[in-house]
Amino acid sequence: LASSSPSSIELTSFVRPDRVPNLKDAKELCAALADQEWYHTARSRGMPFAALVPNMRGLDNLLTARESSSGNDGCPDTCVLITSCTDSHSKANVGRPIKEALEATMKVLEVARKEGLGVRAYCSMAFGCPFEGEVDPAVVVDISRAYAEGGAHVLGIADTLGCATPAQTRLLVNDIMDALKAVENAPKISLHMHDTNGRARDNCIEGMKIGVREFDAAVGGCGGCNFAPGAKGNLSTQGLLYAIDQAGCEHSVLEDELAVAHGFLEDKLQRPLDQSYE
Repeated sequence: LASSSPSSIELTSFVRPDRVPNLKDAKELCAALADQEWYHTARSRGMPFAALVPNMRGLDNLLTARESSSGNDGCPDTCVLITSCTDSHSKANVGRPIKEALEATMKVLEVARKEGLGVRAYCSMAFGCPFEGEVDPAVVVDISRAYAEGGAHVLGIADTLGCATPAQTRLLVNDIMDALKAVENAPKISLHMHDTNGRARDNCIEGMKIGVREFDAAVGGCGGCNFAPGAKGNLSTQGLLYAIDQAGCEHSVLEDELAVAHGFLEDKLQRPLDQSYE
């Protein structure tokens, strides 16, 4: 995957192992990178490696992993933060309503910046919620503005449920762009679209048309959200690149190398993964 030259890679999450057991080895994973030649090659090319942290404890664990792992060149060097855009999902995800969750996230953002970390800050459930249905765009804009004013480097707009349409994508992103015009050194906007209803690629292309240049995707469409009933996997990287190619646009990802990563992951998981070339 690193050899395919994505702009960054999200490695893992420093979350509670009792809630997400598959990610309990986050610290060990980061330490193991020191022995990997491919990792040092990627770092020499300036590739960032990120990890999600849900709260201050998660950030403390990330910082401990950086400090205790010799030879991995201060990895992870970027933290991923998330605030849900509805109270119901926020309570399901982190046990707090939006206001309290955002306040806590902004404190994590502040410490992360002081520690020299890059920060990717996400608005989760930005288009629809499994508990509340429609999401108020003004809430997404307010969270986005808080992130931008707090110094986030990347602002992620996440269709966690996979319910957005291209028209909704255009309207919401335009609203956010307008709100950030007054913010000095505003972050780049990224789209994180799940493919539950088969519109993720169209939504990304719509974002491209209005100036978005960064998109999240996962090899084979793996992943998702454990705390969003009905949410399916992420947009497959191959499907996104195919859509970009079909739109006549350029990207820097090496697709032959990506195909190797896809095959490796299929072999390990013992199941076919989404390529979405249609």
